[in-house]
Amino acid sequence: MKDTLEPEKELDIYIGKRLRIKRQKLGLTLSDLGEKIGVSHQQIQKYEQAQSRISAILLYRLCQILGVESNYFFQGFTAFSKNTELTSPDIIIPDHESPLNVLLIEDDAADELLTCRAFSECSVSVNLFTVHDGMAAMDFLRNKLISVDFPRPDIILLDLNIPKRDGATVLREIKRDRDLNDIPVIIMTNGINFQEMLSCYKAYASGYICKPFDYEVFQSNIDALARYWAKSVVLPNRSRGPIS
Repeated sequence: MKDTLEPEKELDIYIGKRLRIKRQKLGLTLSDLGEKIGVSHQQIQKYEQAQSRISAILLYRLCQILGVESNYFFQGFTAFSKNTELTSPDIIIPDHESPLNVLLIEDDAADELLTCRAFSECSVSVNLFTVHDGMAAMDFLRNKLISVDFPRPDIILLDLNIPKRDGATVLREIKRDRDLNDIPVIIMTNGINFQEMLSCYKAYASGYICKPFDYEVFQSNIDALARYWAKSVVLPNRSRGPIS
């Protein structure tokens, strides 16, 4: 009886075949493609013959080099439709192109205006939604505000001095909630208190930002923050694998 391949091996074979087909259509030799991504032609051949698994980052680079969409290597692969519980962290494709979805939790109108302006001037695309107190923030995150049409946030910017539930309480609630605790929470404050900052990091805050009086400095900091979360790291909301 013929042995049945594991789905992961089937996928490796399928990806290798798709890679070979696209490379040949573009008229690239093994050496040409190897030079573009910084590996030997023997290694490219191993990828195409499924003798080596292609990492997620390398798949992403190959998509850019070959001029294909990020799901190109998985199109038409049917094993996943037969086993929808199959997951493989090696084949996640980072999505660095779609807008960064940011939830701002801020009750001060002036600070909200400046933050919105700073994000609007960012070098990356940002969707921003604001709530003004801790209770509304948790209701939004737990989908209790049914009239709101905004995606699950990629990151949360949290002011500590907000009404109904203070920021520290909101941070703890988010990090204790299994459905929410993967969302990075960045604290924004008008002044840095060391013990307060330490407490927030111990409660699993992903960052701590002081709001400077100089708008240009503030805008530069917001731009750096947006670029970091949109371009430099891979977030659960901003990754695509073969399973839709």
